[in-house]
Amino acid sequence: MRKRILSVILAGALSASIVATGVVTASATKNADDTYTPSAGVDAKTYKFAMPGAWMRDYWVKNENCAGIYWWTGSDKPGDVFSHDWPGYKVKTVTEGDVKNLYSTPVPADANQIIFSNHIDGGMPNTEGFLQERFDAACQIKDTPAQYYSFMESSYYTKGLWKYVWDKAADAVEMDHVNWSDDETQMTKDEATEVFAIYEELKDQEIELEIPEFGDYSKNFYVEMENDDGIAQSFDNMVYVVNLDPNTMTISTTIVPEGKITYGGDWFFYYGNGEYGIWPTKDLLKENTGIDFDDQGNVILPTDSKLIIDDYGTVNQVYTAKDGTQQRLMVYGNFTGKYYKDKTVPQGPTVPTAAPTTAAPTAKPDATSATGTTKGSSTNPSANGANGAVATGDFSFAVVLFVVVIGAAGVFYFSRKKYNK
Repeated sequence: MRKRILSVILAGALSASIVATGVVTASATKNADDTYTPSAGVDAKTYKFAMPGAWMRDYWVKNENCAGIYWWTGSDKPGDVFSHDWPGYKVKTVTEGDVKNLYSTPVPADANQIIFSNHIDGGMPNTEGFLQERFDAACQIKDTPAQYYSFMESSYYTKGLWKYVWDKAADAVEMDHVNWSDDETQMTKDEATEVFAIYEELKDQEIELEIPEFGDYSKNFYVEMENDDGIAQSFDNMVYVVNLDPNTMTISTTIVPEGKITYGGDWFFYYGNGEYGIWPTKDLLKENTGIDFDDQGNVILPTDSKLIIDDYGTVNQVYTAKDGTQQRLMVYGNFTGKYYKDKTVPQGPTVPTAAPTTAAPTAKPDATSATGTTKGSSTNPSANGANGAVATGDFSFAVVLFVVVIGAAGVFYFSRKKYNK
């Protein structure tokens, strides 16, 4: 029972177990080098990961020198294949020109949340020696959705991109475009009525949405009918980039009472050569954000832009959060320069003096989730101080829009499952 509880809690926390020697079971999905190959009949997607240089400490170079991938729902879970769960399968680098910190791995399509790490089982903190070095070197992201985003579920993907997608969907079913408002933060009742009508027609005509100008991501937006979530954005072949802004980091106390930093970040469209952005192609990024590039590939920001370039050369959009703090959302970046070369660990949030320990669940979560979230739902990895896993319930796209249309309120704020970056 204790092993089962730990496997649930480990969704977003460092394991307290000592690293055990991997043992291949009859599943045979663990390769000789500890990487993952899907079992026969398992549908899988390909996910990329950009590792920051800050995760590549001396301990990592000597002992791991790879990334890690872990999931606790769906097929081929590491705990079903290894003699231990955490830190999961190894992920090897992708050979691509001068890019040295890009990793790629298949992941079962029914795994609804994942964790990337530098494949170090941190154990528990000690005062000195090898164990403390290992603990300090262990790095991981918060648990993050691995199936799809629905309409504006992540604040990185603005209404602008979704308007573009829904207009293409309207074209596919030969309907008028939605009469969009200028407000990027909310949906009006009129917009909701029009969007819902397009969605119903997409379902009736069984449309397989394809947007050719999205290039390699032409089929990443599709009609999600299993959970009635409207048009969904798949992460297939996208890259997860860790955000080194301390405001996106949280302290996990789920298993380590002393606290351990977990990193934020998000999925981005990958352009090659270490470049990524919030639009499916670089041309669309330039067209819709005003970002341009000189002959050497250096970023040129538009005049009077709200965009800024940080110390890593990443273009960020700055906004004021509800708590009054200044937040930055990555819009475009390249993870091959200082992001990779700089081994300095960012100054993250302070570990509380008396860090509260998250209690173990008292009831078994939903069978498809380690946090009680319905299959297909992607929970908010930023809202929980332990690991970001929050069971929000699963209101379908259809139900949400129905409430918008008939409700007394004039607008609907995208907060059903929206990320609070």
